[in-house]
Amino acid sequence: MNPNVSRRRAIITVVSVVLIICMVYLTARDRERLTLAEQAVREVFTPVARGASTVSRWVSSWVSFIASIGEMKSENERLRAELDAAQAALLQLEEAARENQRLTELLQLKGSLRGRAEAAVVAYRDPGNWLESVVIDKGSSSGIAKGQAVINARGVVGRVTSVTPNSATVLLAVDSRNSIGGIATRSRDLVVVEGAGDGSGLLIARPLGAQPDLAEGDVIITSGLGGVYPKGHAIGDVIAVEQGKYGVSLLAYVKPRVDFQRLEEVLVLVDAIEGDAK
Repeated sequence: MNPNVSRRRAIITVVSVVLIICMVYLTARDRERLTLAEQAVREVFTPVARGASTVSRWVSSWVSFIASIGEMKSENERLRAELDAAQAALLQLEEAARENQRLTELLQLKGSLRGRAEAAVVAYRDPGNWLESVVIDKGSSSGIAKGQAVINARGVVGRVTSVTPNSATVLLAVDSRNSIGGIATRSRDLVVVEGAGDGSGLLIARPLGAQPDLAEGDVIITSGLGGVYPKGHAIGDVIAVEQGKYGVSLLAYVKPRVDFQRLEEVLVLVDAIEGDAK
């Protein structure tokens, strides 16, 4: 090999090593200023790095959000199930409170009567006579018999028409076959109250006297005459008065105190004649 070429290569190698050592030394220590090349590189790559960092954070957020959707759905389903359960429990509590109120009123009424009374629950309604008769869950084994009066805290319900050992049919006061002896609390006129029988749910009061004095707003109660309904139980309120046929007598239309469409609990007066208030 040419000695001159070998010498040149050796010189280049030594110079290169020295330059590398210098660069390592210069970059390894703290510097207050960057070289022009470093400044140029930083100016070019800083916005790129900042944008990449922003995109990275955005992508990471969306990935986390998408990953949490399944957890959110499960949590929502759990919360909805808990809400449904709480609402069902609240409805049960409200219904229990209403039932307790009705039973309390019924027991108070039972305690105010002289004779024996048997509490019963409406088991079902006669499909063929939906609005005018009901079947209760007590019968002859509880002392209930045909002809006994049935009331509740609001007033007269009807009378027992048939019994089995554990059930009884009650003909409601709004049935046209039911007649109740009544008296107007204001004028003391005696009346016979019957169901209108036209599906209106009203009663018709027919005065027994020659010169009756009935007016809208009068209250009709049981008179105690007839041997079925004891005296003093509310029947209803007069809402209209009109002349009867040929203008000879008056007819009074009476709205019952009892809500027959929402009837749930009743009292059967086992001792009918003694079923008035103490």
